[in-house]
Amino acid sequence: MLRIIALICLVLIVAGIGPVTREPVVTEQPEALVIVLDISSSMTAGDFSPGNRLKAAKQLLESFTSSHSDAELGLILLAASPRLVVPVSAERGALLKALDEASPAGYGEDGTAIGSGIASAINRLRDGPWSRRKILLVTDGVNNRGALAPADAARIAAGMGIRIDTMGIGTDSVSHYWVPSAQGGAVEVEARIEIDDKELEEVARITGGRYRRVTNSDELRLALLSLDSDRRQLLTSESSRRNFPWVQILAAASILLVCAEFVLTRFADPELPG
Repeated sequence: MLRIIALICLVLIVAGIGPVTREPVVTEQPEALVIVLDISSSMTAGDFSPGNRLKAAKQLLESFTSSHSDAELGLILLAASPRLVVPVSAERGALLKALDEASPAGYGEDGTAIGSGIASAINRLRDGPWSRRKILLVTDGVNNRGALAPADAARIAAGMGIRIDTMGIGTDSVSHYWVPSAQGGAVEVEARIEIDDKELEEVARITGGRYRRVTNSDELRLALLSLDSDRRQLLTSESSRRNFPWVQILAAASILLVCAEFVLTRFADPELPG
């Protein structure tokens, strides 16, 4: 009987029967973010420092991307049509170089195709093992090129679980900026640049993102910093672990029972069957 009980204890250990402790295990998967940067002629307006709107945006986006070491980033330059310059990747060198080399749109390329830019970013985010997929749109204009309305593009993004944060960059005052000419140079223009706040806010709302209107470099820097607060998604799961003290108790019990059987059969009563 003692031997049978000892064997039962050993069977319980081998079978893994006993109390189980469940522990949360936190794993962090990278998110994917595609930056859509407007390079239309109005981005040369000199109401931002240093230089103009485009230069300020490039400089601050370089700092922004450097701080996102745990994310995979891509870059699309937006004018009359979107142009992918850096696919979504964890590598930073190409992205920083592309930002540094980004220049205003040339003649025949000028315009702002916001809807098409969002659609292009969606296409880059359609597949991938990312925890979250997001688009950051930085523009100072109105959708005036392309066949797709920004709100319609935003609905496509929302259906795919992609969030869009939008930033309208620029003041409401009259600004000087440079428009490309057919002769290859640029003509200085003085005008008030219209920013479609309502459309940009609607794009963000549809996808669960936020719209921020910034009128100087400091506000743009703070707006980019605010995106850091919720950029990570922690995926929590449970793992099962045997409660080790119970294994020790069962093993000790089986050893004691075998020893008790040996003592009883050999010393306490030699006539007991071995």
